[in-house]
Amino acid sequence: MKKDFVSEALRSLLGKRCAPLVRALMAAAATAVFYQFAYHARYAILDEFASFQYDEFLRIIAVMFTAIFAVSACVQMSAGKKLPLYALVGLLVITGCVTLGKISLLDYVSDDYDIFLSDWIYTYSGMGIKEGLGTYIGSDYTPPYLYLMLLISRVRNFPWIYMVKALSMLTDVLLGYAVMKLCSLRAKGEGTRLLSFHIAQILPTVIFNGAYWGQCDAIYVSFCLLALYLSLSKKPLRGMAAFGVALSFKLQTVFFLPALLPLWLRKDIKLRHVLMIPATYMAMMIPALWGGKSMHHVLTCYLQQAGNYNFITMNGPTLYQFLPLTAMDSATLYDMFSGMAMMLGFAMLLIVCAMACFKREAMTQENALLCCLLVLGGVPFFLPKMHERYTFGADVLALVLTVYSPKRIVLPLLFGMASYICYTEGLPGEPILALKWSTVFQMLGIALTAAELWRGLNAGNSPELTEVKA
Repeated sequence: MKKDFVSEALRSLLGKRCAPLVRALMAAAATAVFYQFAYHARYAILDEFASFQYDEFLRIIAVMFTAIFAVSACVQMSAGKKLPLYALVGLLVITGCVTLGKISLLDYVSDDYDIFLSDWIYTYSGMGIKEGLGTYIGSDYTPPYLYLMLLISRVRNFPWIYMVKALSMLTDVLLGYAVMKLCSLRAKGEGTRLLSFHIAQILPTVIFNGAYWGQCDAIYVSFCLLALYLSLSKKPLRGMAAFGVALSFKLQTVFFLPALLPLWLRKDIKLRHVLMIPATYMAMMIPALWGGKSMHHVLTCYLQQAGNYNFITMNGPTLYQFLPLTAMDSATLYDMFSGMAMMLGFAMLLIVCAMACFKREAMTQENALLCCLLVLGGVPFFLPKMHERYTFGADVLALVLTVYSPKRIVLPLLFGMASYICYTEGLPGEPILALKWSTVFQMLGIALTAAELWRGLNAGNSPELTEVKA
């Protein structure tokens, strides 16, 4: 039988590593193909615009989402330098499918967008840049997020909801990158890192939060995860700067900040490095101050947030979902028990900090991340006024810890299921389960994380775990 030289050559080619030029050409070709899919996707909201604008808007929207695909593709081509050709092709196909899947969710308009964001962007569209930076629109939001809304408003007479969700989808890529970098502390193999990059972007709560709902929680969580990575990589100033950026976007960054204690105990950071957090926060406020906002506002906007929504729970996976709640009951119970709830949350934080201090000689990278996860999942469990989005960080960080020990796959499943139940309560359609089940799953996740941390801290002065090769 004659040898099939063509098949052999193709098989050999697919198994070879790609040169940088080949990877660049692959990314460019895949981007061109994706543009055709994005252009022919269905964008129902465009039907509201005049027919003579339709083609122009369609091209702009296709380019916008193709750019997101291109960014994701470039990240993967850079991270997968040693992967064979067939693996890189597979990654590009997966990226295209995920991005197109998110595009299919764009036409859902949430109450948050309809009531708040659309009105803010419309108001900004009639202002100049400096006037917009100084106006007190959305005054319980920090200025950096409003900067982004102001930039979106510069595109006049456009379906702004697509731009808001494009921003969320772009930050999903940043989230995947942050997860990949944090996983690289443990798994040096490119396959494991790129797998974590993709899984982080298709977690149910990530998809619901971003492409479907148009929320921005991926922004602060991405910078918090990058802060953990940089700090554990002995780059403390950059790490604290990343924490400062995260804090300038969302108050929920405070659930990550207790990780500073194990980082300090490990000597990854020094106390002076922590000053970079407020310094970066204030640097992020410079445009708002230039526009005319007061120093008092940029320093106290989180206090305004803290005074809103005085309910014992706001669809969050908390202890109080066991109570038979109505809106009135929730407000009344907040008045009665909010002080106790705050004390329980503070007690949970103290317990984690005490465990870290008493066992500081066993504070490995893994145990530092477990401490952070226990705070992210445990403290909001006891606090009042918790929304379903406030445990977003726990959903993602739990995924990172499965790289350290695959048997911990149950952690992202438990935390993710708790959040998913809460999301389905607040979005169209029937909830999959009663909210009390979110409490059960969250409680199990907290208990398992605490057990894993206790086991890790009592394992003795063992060296850092050996690296996993993918």
